[in-house]
Amino acid sequence: MKKTLQFVLVLLLPVWMSAQECPNYFPLAVGNSWEMTHYDKKDKVDGSNTYSVKSVNTIAGGYEASVTTTSIDNKGEVLGSGDLVLKCANGIFYFDMKNFLDQSTMEQNKDMDVTMSANNLEFPATLTAGATLPDANITYQISSNGMVMMTITVLVTDRKVVGQETITVPAGTFEVWKITSKTQSKTGFINTKISSVDFISLGAGIVKSETYSDKDVLMGYSILTKLVKL
Repeated sequence: MKKTLQFVLVLLLPVWMSAQECPNYFPLAVGNSWEMTHYDKKDKVDGSNTYSVKSVNTIAGGYEASVTTTSIDNKGEVLGSGDLVLKCANGIFYFDMKNFLDQSTMEQNKDMDVTMSANNLEFPATLTAGATLPDANITYQISSNGMVMMTITVLVTDRKVVGQETITVPAGTFEVWKITSKTQSKTGFINTKISSVDFISLGAGIVKSETYSDKDVLMGYSILTKLVKL
């Protein structure tokens, strides 16, 4: 009986190790950087975001990376910057929901009393066509002298893995996973509903992202225009 149990454990060990292994969704090594350029529905540049890996630290069951992101408008002027936390623990990769917030809004209110709570985007160690991924959300609240001035909420739902493709962008040609989702954001009394199609490559991150209105009309898209790996 003991030998049988040991044999079963040996067979299961590679599966367990695979389940615990942290997936390398983004190029998270110190000094690596990338740029996403945003375009409107008429293919005109609408701005960009640059990302630079500042630090990568070991945590229980994985790692945690601090990535500095800078938002730039279509005239090349900096709108704001901040740090995102991308981490992996026990085989699950977590993408910081602060990426869904307007960097200029965060910059303008950095001296205010700000509270945030979030359930970050989760990606499993292995993606499978047809799989459904967990919902994610963030609440960003600005207060002054104990009075709430503004509350922003973002909810990402209906995340589905469609399948694999090969796409070419200015940063190169990549094997990607196509993932669809719906996003609802609320700022004060303003509600916005959109749907997204993201193309993510292991080791390069999001290579392309398309945004559609609630009537399924293309609003704009973003593509990976630069990728620097040291």
